[in-house]
Amino acid sequence: MKFDPFTLRVALSKEGSARGELYLDDGETFSHQEGQFVWREFAAEKPSKKSKGVTIKSRDLGAQKPGEAVDHVALATYDSGNEYAKRIASVRVEKVVVLGLAGKPTRVSVGGKELQWSFTPGVAASEKSEGAASELVIKDPKLPVAADWEILVEA
Repeated sequence: MKFDPFTLRVALSKEGSARGELYLDDGETFSHQEGQFVWREFAAEKPSKKSKGVTIKSRDLGAQKPGEAVDHVALATYDSGNEYAKRIASVRVEKVVVLGLAGKPTRVSVGGKELQWSFTPGVAASEKSEGAASELVIKDPKLPVAADWEILVEA
């Protein structure tokens, strides 16, 4: 399963944001102590305070926090293009599910390229009413799990 694609589920807060982390290593050796791992942050934020859309980003935490990457022991060096990251370069995000979006998107894109998506209306995360959350499903954006990227959801 180590080369299976990922589904990213984003449950928005009432402020329209979310954050999570993913840490991967080979699970067999201690090579993570030499920086052979992938540590990503996935964050969703509103592009502006009044926006109904959201920007979903993936960024490299290993490069940003090398002192916290391995049991809070500082790494002497860290390379985001390490051998383990290269081995899993084909592992992708196959689906992104966003729960609680305030309205139906007008466009969903990455790097200016339009993505396929579907939207089921429901309760926005910012609402106080009960019911099922709205659900945006972004279908196979083909984004590498070990790379930086940014999805723009315009509403």
